[in-house]
Amino acid sequence: MSQSYRDIVPDLARKIRLVITDVDGTIVPSGDCLSPAVLEAVRRLEEEGIMVGLASGRTFSRLESLVQDLGISGPIIAENGGAAKLKANAGMVDLGYSRQPAIKALEKLKRLFPEAIEEREDNRYRLVDVGIRSLGVETEELRKHLDNAQILDSGYMLHLLQKGVSKGGTLMRLMRKIGDGTLSPDEILVLGDSPTDASMFQLFPHSVVIPNPRLPVERRRALQKLAKYVSDAALGEGFAEVARHILASRRA
Repeated sequence: MSQSYRDIVPDLARKIRLVITDVDGTIVPSGDCLSPAVLEAVRRLEEEGIMVGLASGRTFSRLESLVQDLGISGPIIAENGGAAKLKANAGMVDLGYSRQPAIKALEKLKRLFPEAIEEREDNRYRLVDVGIRSLGVETEELRKHLDNAQILDSGYMLHLLQKGVSKGGTLMRLMRKIGDGTLSPDEILVLGDSPTDASMFQLFPHSVVIPNPRLPVERRRALQKLAKYVSDAALGEGFAEVARHILASRRA
């Protein structure tokens, strides 16, 4: 079970060189509204020399305005690991992922459940994953019919994605290309709120789960078994309190 974020000791806080955070449910409750507390926390982290990056299920087009407002210098991972840039104004990293497994999975699910599968409007902007909603059919039932694709549930929508693609896996692949190329997993702090963030919790030793009241209690508890730490506050305030603790501990 997760420890309190207050258990992050000064030696660890001083080692952190990169903070990677999920977006929906972690720094924003929904939409694009960033609280003053989140903006201040990110600004102070960057001023301290800690790069901040995003790992989200959103498309790059939906992340762009947030990236500008945040003023971050770290990598941008979109579509749950399906697409990435090393920094906001850089070109796309060639990850070699295909959208075909997701498209084929969508076609199959629409044939099997024609009245239940609803496509997301932003799919025309997606490069690798396909966003859907399921009306009346449980996610586990949908999973039974997938072949070369996986289905991820963020609590906000369902994502169809090539098997093996994940936020954590993509971050691991980018790690040696970020900054001066010497980053190691124990110099990275990852934060998230939902099952789409589980791969980051599993692959990186320093992880924080931010409670999201939108998710069922059992899902929150399951994530607390994967993440090393947990914040007290929910959503953006949870992210901000963890950042403040890191900054204060580095000066202890």
